[in-house]
Amino acid sequence: MSSKIILFESTAQELEKQELEGTNGLALADLHCQLLSIYLCKFDLCNAKFLWKRISNEEKISFPLLGQIWAVGQKLWLKEHSAVFSLLRNTKWPASIEPYMTCLEENLREKSLQIIGKAYLSINSTTFTDLVGCTDHAEDAEKLLAKLQAEQGWTCDSASQLIIPRRPTAPNVPLMRNEEQLQSLTQFVSFLEN
Repeated sequence: MSSKIILFESTAQELEKQELEGTNGLALADLHCQLLSIYLCKFDLCNAKFLWKRISNEEKISFPLLGQIWAVGQKLWLKEHSAVFSLLRNTKWPASIEPYMTCLEENLREKSLQIIGKAYLSINSTTFTDLVGCTDHAEDAEKLLAKLQAEQGWTCDSASQLIIPRRPTAPNVPLMRNEEQLQSLTQFVSFLEN
């Protein structure tokens, strides 16, 4: 878990407490904007949806930023990652929300890269740029690919425009011998019977 997420988690707990007890100097709409953004950043879509439902219609109408943040949440819910990246890049976020949205973009890109590494033996460059949210920013996709080649061993065949991800190595889990498993199971059953 990244240090940003840990920091955001403690901020979320404070905001949740303020929401329950009544705000301390922070406008309720600002509190809801920040809390909704943090939930999205952590991919906690259930809590984001419940928060959205608890916000009054008057507040939603008075503060259009809430609707902009929730639009991102809706696209995340529908797993329309290209639309999420587009909304994140093309919306001018206020300073209080921008760190959360930047973190969400980074986390979503990292999640997409992990999925690409597991799911694809090779992927064409167009699909790659779409999945990592760089459709309109080819230079960002090139920088990302160069970083992946240097740090994780991905390769790129420029002639066929295929990207070959390096598959993640499975963690080496030590296996128990049959006798050890039987002994462990016997001890557990004995414990339950007594």
